[in-house]
Amino acid sequence: MRAGAPRSLPWDSGNNRGPRPGTPANGLISRERRGRSRGAAAAAALVLAAGCGGSPAPAPEAAPYLDPGFVETGEYRLHYALTLARDLPAAIAGSYGIVQRRNLAVLTVALTPRDPRAGAAIEAPAVEAAAVSLTGLRRELALSRLPEPGGATWVATVDVRHRVPVTIEIRARATPGGPALRARLTREFRLD
Repeated sequence: MRAGAPRSLPWDSGNNRGPRPGTPANGLISRERRGRSRGAAAAAALVLAAGCGGSPAPAPEAAPYLDPGFVETGEYRLHYALTLARDLPAAIAGSYGIVQRRNLAVLTVALTPRDPRAGAAIEAPAVEAAAVSLTGLRRELALSRLPEPGGATWVATVDVRHRVPVTIEIRARATPGGPALRARLTREFRLD
């Protein structure tokens, strides 16, 4: 460079730059490098395509899970239901001694023979139930046995909160040496 001559800047050379580092002296790009460039371009195109398009309409709601309300094991069937106390007719709630409140649910459990004509006896039945919170905290429910025509029904109350799921686990045996019946149901209530 001459004294007093302007200093050369990278953009001054235009297309006359020297080869880039890693480029052969003849200026050709290797096949390996071209393949990597094409792979990167293809990956970028796929990422852009995945982010675009699609339907602007909201996703359809999932089909509701329809709990059958019973489980069967051997010759026996365990029926269960969890209902808001305010949804029960006042006469029924009163007959069970339940004071209807906005945030109270009623659990009913009945143990019956799978086929009533077969005559499977229910001797010394044992029924237990627990409420399980989202954090896994278990609280045993105080079940009251109510004699009913054709069998017994167990009833317990459960405090519920607005849109907070509650899981109920039920364990029962129709006879002391008989098979265990287990049920697990999760419900969420809207208390508005």
